[in-house]
Amino acid sequence: MAALSALLRARVEAVGAWSGCWLRADAPEWPVPLRGLPGAPVALAYEGNLGLLAAPAVAIVGTRRCTATGRRLARELARAVVQAGGVVVSGLAAGIDAEGHIAAAGRTIAVLGQGLDSPMAGWQARLRERVLAEGGLVLSEYPPAQPAAAWTFPRRNRIIAGLACTTVVMEAGHRSGAKITAHNAAEYGRRVLAVPGLPDCESFAGCLDLIEEGAEVYRGVGSVLLAAVR
Repeated sequence: MAALSALLRARVEAVGAWSGCWLRADAPEWPVPLRGLPGAPVALAYEGNLGLLAAPAVAIVGTRRCTATGRRLARELARAVVQAGGVVVSGLAAGIDAEGHIAAAGRTIAVLGQGLDSPMAGWQARLRERVLAEGGLVLSEYPPAQPAAAWTFPRRNRIIAGLACTTVVMEAGHRSGAKITAHNAAEYGRRVLAVPGLPDCESFAGCLDLIEEGAEVYRGVGSVLLAAVR
């Protein structure tokens, strides 16, 4: 706590009055990658295995309306990350996020864009239950009853980027939220890769945008694992 500013210390200590299980920024288990990041949360509500926060993480993100190619690539990378001793971080959304979580088979961290007690779609609730049943971790910076809203997801994305040493955008359109995660990761000085896809495929247009902005070209699992996990 001594390393925290007076204002931040007050915000952290206030979390004690909230309901549910909260990991505060002054706790020994607080993830190292989040320490010192601008705009990092002061606490995270959690369910599941906090031990996963100590493992190197790769964020696998992308569009909800993904192609079969994007799904396959997300699954392949997630399995490779886990086999190398890492964990997969994503946002528990449909499409690329879901493929990464499922393929990680419990070695995964899901960061929600809503409070842990807020209602969610049936398919999403089932995915959350699967992540937890297999030994994964679910996190949220929001009060328990906070519903999902347009502003909660962009804020959530900075936590995904902050937890991961590398962010890989598997498939994303021009306006995909995955681009926000990639931009956050770049601002944090983390590695960002994007799948180039086909030039005339709209669902990969955002990936091409990121590559033009300086993201590395994703060339398969080896291009990630050499630096990200080992």
